[in-house]
Amino acid sequence: MSREDSWDRFIDALDRAGQAGQMAAVVVPAFRPDLPNGMRFDELTRVDIESLSRFASQIGRRADVIRIMWADLRRKPPKRKRAQKAK
Repeated sequence: MSREDSWDRFIDALDRAGQAGQMAAVVVPAFRPDLPNGMRFDELTRVDIESLSRFASQIGRRADVIRIMWADLRRKPPKRKRAQKAK
């Protein structure tokens, strides 16, 4: 399988898992020895994400996708507003 196909499958897995609320559990495949691999997506650091982003750019994929997904994972859900009591 080519690096591009591996990357596309990884991003697709993140997308599907994100829709199911389980993006954190997706494991990063081994793209290259100098990149993080075998780690869960929620264990990645900002440096790891930047490395993966540069890799995506090198293989002709959008570099911002991985950063956006990681930021979405880090974002805390908004607090729910309490229902106003009926008067």
